[in-house]
Amino acid sequence: MDIRAQKTLAWSGPLSLVLTVSALDITGFVPLPSLAMPSPMASAEQMAAFYRTHGHSICVGAIVFMVSAAVYLGFIAALSAQIKRIEGDRRTFTYLQLAAGAASMTPLIVAPLAWCVAAFRPEHNPEIIQAFNDLAFITMLMVTPLAVVQVLAVGLAILSDKRAQPIFPRWVAHASFVCALGLQVGVLCVLTRTGPLAWDGALTGTLDNLIMPWTILMCVMLLKAIKRQEAEEAGQRADVNPGVVLAAR
Repeated sequence: MDIRAQKTLAWSGPLSLVLTVSALDITGFVPLPSLAMPSPMASAEQMAAFYRTHGHSICVGAIVFMVSAAVYLGFIAALSAQIKRIEGDRRTFTYLQLAAGAASMTPLIVAPLAWCVAAFRPEHNPEIIQAFNDLAFITMLMVTPLAVVQVLAVGLAILSDKRAQPIFPRWVAHASFVCALGLQVGVLCVLTRTGPLAWDGALTGTLDNLIMPWTILMCVMLLKAIKRQEAEEAGQRADVNPGVVLAAR
């Protein structure tokens, strides 16, 4: 992948996070700065009233939310390019990270679709609106195993790097494993409507969002790795044709 393209796509991760948080703020579901999701204990009438009052903003926020998923694909591609440098011809973790990362965008498509369906016909029975709202939030928080596989693939690829100067520091692998462990908590949100494991609970809300600091960390590490790759390639060109380099100077 072209160096310039990699540098650009590396920023897709943080940009996607900005779009995601902005989308949640637009919908009114997760108003900033409190980041408090609607309670799963809310009645059907309460949820229906919210959708009827904020239907337009919910649909606009849903559009931005889906765009954020598309933007994140660029970050996944840049990450795959650097993992490919680690693996060479093996590429097992490269393909695993690429496939799992792309598949992990599924909840970021399904959740806003469910919001839009619930808001599209506000005259629907409140129970129907509540059901689509449940589908959206359960999908967004529960479908984390795909993201777990992506983060684990990155960590395992880093540990497999036998270079004298690894592409990524080994401690980044351990940070990835911690993130993967925390993301597992999301699957428990269907077991309760109250407490720390509910979809608006302190534990689920905190650990399920570890993907955000992980993405920022990997963006920083990606940019450093790409910069080193650029220097290495420049050095290789100089070794192959030193006359051209001297003429350019």
